[in-house]
Amino acid sequence: MIKVERVPVVELGQVAGLYQAAGYGGGVAEADVTLAAWHGGHMIGVVRLCEEGGVTVLRGMQVLPEFQRQGVGRMLLEHCVPYLDRDVAYCLPYTHLVQFYGQAGFATAAPEELPPFLAKRLVGYAVSGHKVLAMRRSGSGAGGIAPR
Repeated sequence: MIKVERVPVVELGQVAGLYQAAGYGGGVAEADVTLAAWHGGHMIGVVRLCEEGGVTVLRGMQVLPEFQRQGVGRMLLEHCVPYLDRDVAYCLPYTHLVQFYGQAGFATAAPEELPPFLAKRLVGYAVSGHKVLAMRRSGSGAGGIAPR
């Protein structure tokens, strides 16, 4: 059985380890709301909600390859919704994940709709060859993930 829980600060090292195993270069901070999926006592997926520039940014969703396409990402996204409902939130996902993040009420956004720090980050990702785009989600009642 897979369970999703908020990661206590003392276990953030495990998040860094999962990121390394997944080949993700991002870090994790104590101020982040970090949610992890667990299976058999092992962390198999993680996502962070970061307060940056006065907005929430969904970052670093990673699921170990052997657990991908089994609903783990969806479970993590479902657990993000209560935090996302608080205010406007953004994410900069790969283009092929638009529909996935759309399940949580995110919609594509033009770069000029982004806070300046995120617009700059988006340009940096594009220059690095990443095929990403901007998505925005309104707070309170923006939708939510449809039940399975």
